[in-house]
Amino acid sequence: MPPIIAIQFGSVGKRYHFDAQGITDLQPGDRVVVETSRGKQLGIVNSYVTDEQTGGRSCKPIERRATPRDLAMQQHWDSQALGVLVTCAERAEQLGLYGYRFVKAEYNFDGSQVTIHYTADRKRPEQTQLERDLRRALRARVELYQVGPRDLAKELDGLGACGIQRCCSRFLVRFDSVSIRMAKVQQISLTPSEVTGLCGRLRCCLSYEHEQYAEEARGLPKRGKDVVTPYGKGRVMEVRTMAGVVVVDVEGVRHVVQREDVGSTEFTAPPPDEATTAPSWESVFPDATDELCWGSDSAKGDTAPVREPRKRPKRSHRPEPIETPRPSVEPTDAVVRQPPQTTDRTSHSKRSSRRRRRSRSKSSSQPTDRPGQSE
Repeated sequence: MPPIIAIQFGSVGKRYHFDAQGITDLQPGDRVVVETSRGKQLGIVNSYVTDEQTGGRSCKPIERRATPRDLAMQQHWDSQALGVLVTCAERAEQLGLYGYRFVKAEYNFDGSQVTIHYTADRKRPEQTQLERDLRRALRARVELYQVGPRDLAKELDGLGACGIQRCCSRFLVRFDSVSIRMAKVQQISLTPSEVTGLCGRLRCCLSYEHEQYAEEARGLPKRGKDVVTPYGKGRVMEVRTMAGVVVVDVEGVRHVVQREDVGSTEFTAPPPDEATTAPSWESVFPDATDELCWGSDSAKGDTAPVREPRKRPKRSHRPEPIETPRPSVEPTDAVVRQPPQTTDRTSHSKRSSRRRRRSRSKSSSQPTDRPGQSE
């Protein structure tokens, strides 16, 4: 089987597999010329791979080693990248395409195609006329490729919050998904300045130690949960995941408790054979006899007296009303006022309707002056 080699384009990027048949003594860091979907490219040998890593798929062959002339030609096209970005910005301004930001321009090995990376406010902006103008100005095939904020930060490079070079510009080949849950598991402050990078997205480094924190946090109780400790029952105030301890507040005093000493507040009942029963009289008073407890046999009698249960009177839900005698009132000569008699609503409504009819008839009989008429 011919050796399969992983080739990388650029200092940081994805690795592609190529067949090194006919080319020997290739070492990591050597430059080779290969054929890709973007034409001929100058790549860097990264490492040798096995058939299991390729998945049994066929790979394109490597054409040849790079010569000093190939390296000089690549440097020439790389020096033209800055002028391409200036031309793109001018053409976009002439066409009225605002919101474009051109980040990077890459020529292929022979300069027949140029790939331009850009960012825009809209997801799919209109760029047909821009591509036509760039083809005429650059005299090459133009391919516009829109990138996101993370790819933009990777191309711009710089220092991260830790004070060293950004991970994406140094060694990250692909961007893995990062969620806010990873920051919660690692007990990191959720303020935007603590969890977001210079790209405005969640930091990629949050996923580096997430698996270790999740594994260590499985046997630890969560913050605010009631637990049982050797010091008594308390509430978890702090969880130190990597140390394997929790800080528990027991009656106002905080204790550091190990993982093995933390129990749950829920207790299970003991089995029936081990359940405790009430002690007998013989075990409590071993010297006591029946005569001391009950007296003599004659006083006790053959059988002990049986006490009948007390019967409680039944009570109804509603108590019966208690009739109280009314005081008698003697007749006097004082005048007793009678309450006013209520009028019938029906008769009142009839009288009001009659009044309305009378007022209408009077108003209709009186002459009215209309505007526009004169006597």
